Amino acid sequence: MMDRMDEIAAGYRTRGEDDEMVLQDFHTFRQALNVASGDQRLLVFIAAAQDQQDRVKDNLRPVFVDADVIGRFHVDFAGGQTDAEWADEIEKTKGKTGIFVIQSGQFGQTGTVLEQLPLTASGPEVKDALLKANAEFAKNEERKNYSDHVSQGRRQGVYFKNGMPYGEDRDGDGEIDHRGGASKAKGGGGAPKGDMKGKGKGPKGMKGKGKGKGGKGGPPAEEE
Repeated sequence: MMDRMDEIAAGYRTRGEDDEMVLQDFHTFRQALNVASGDQRLLVFIAAAQDQQDRVKDNLRPVFVDADVIGRFHVDFAGGQTDAEWADEIEKTKGKTGIFVIQSGQFGQTGTVLEQLPLTASGPEVKDALLKANAEFAKNEERKNYSDHVSQGRRQGVYFKNGMPYGEDRDGDGEIDHRGGASKAKGGGGAPKGDMKGKGKGPKGMKGKGKGKGGKGGPPAEEE
């Protein structure tokens, strides 16, 4: 089985070099923190000035293609004014520049720094810090039950405001349906009130089983 899987994977080898790898970068830090919480991964946040980021990326690329690291973390780079207040809801920060390994809070609204390194940290130093933090995270983080997690968030009034409205336009009226199920068209959907119910029974509110008071074949009973 494993040999067959290796054989299939061999047909999908990457063609670029490690130093050409595109590092992950979210639209905002807030979004990155929220996604990391949902995926239950640690977030590696790089808070550096724009003119420093290329140098830091060159240093980090070999780390994030390493077999022990790849696919285990989310990565985000500070985005100027959009992330100016990123540290406001994050605990245990020491300064606002550096490489921060962050554990998201339960609902991705807050976080805690597990490891912090300077922007000048070497690749091996970053890798060691990531593996150390991830080992601690894996030991203590409880796996989430999705339905229980959503229910608890609703009870606590947790809401993540997004640029795109939530929901789907199931009935094609051009409006987002915020509740499940398509809206019913006028005049349709469901049996009409007073419809026949069961074999031999008259409409709702009628007496008897289709027989009138006068006996077999007589007129139906009157409504009460």
